[in-house]
Amino acid sequence: MDLLAKAIVVAIVIAIVIASAYYLLRQPTTPQITKAQASSLILDYLKNNYPGASVNITNVSSSIYPGSWYILASVISNATTPCPSYSVLSFDYPQYGFVSRTQNNYTGNCIVNGFAGNHSSYIVASEPVAIALSHELNTTMVNSFIASAGYGNVSVHATYYPSINYGSAVYKNVWLVDYTSGRMSYSVQMLLSQIGGNLLTVNNVSS
Repeated sequence: MDLLAKAIVVAIVIAIVIASAYYLLRQPTTPQITKAQASSLILDYLKNNYPGASVNITNVSSSIYPGSWYILASVISNATTPCPSYSVLSFDYPQYGFVSRTQNNYTGNCIVNGFAGNHSSYIVASEPVAIALSHELNTTMVNSFIASAGYGNVSVHATYYPSINYGSAVYKNVWLVDYTSGRMSYSVQMLLSQIGGNLLTVNNVSS
């Protein structure tokens, strides 16, 4: 009887081991992916889904989901037009594949989000924000330039200066926004303060 009981116990143990092994083998495995691979795949995805846009991976860190990466990416569309769109997206890859969450919409539809109202502490931290703001301020010189050249013929660039001698004054911590067009014999230049986004001066400049 003792031998029979032992045999039964051994059989049960073996059955449990076999069942456990079978269960583990059938569990889906999470593919291991490196930081560089995840960044490259997300970058390719963004380039394919936002043709013509400037896309960049701005930060990659370990995700809260094991085996995945938390990736931040910037997407700038129509970068040199008077109304660029600038967003920051996040991904948990490969946990959620190419499904993104919008972390911030800095600009869109010719509006700088978060600027309206009391903007004394607003910081103009990027070129697309400076460009969009220069258009949103609705100055006669900029509006007239765009109307005369045609929106699609206008190219806009913004450059940050810690200090610049402009005209007869020295300005500190400013953005110089420059509107140009091959159809126009002059350009329009605007100076905006980095903090507050205040219009400091706007001028027509002969080519």
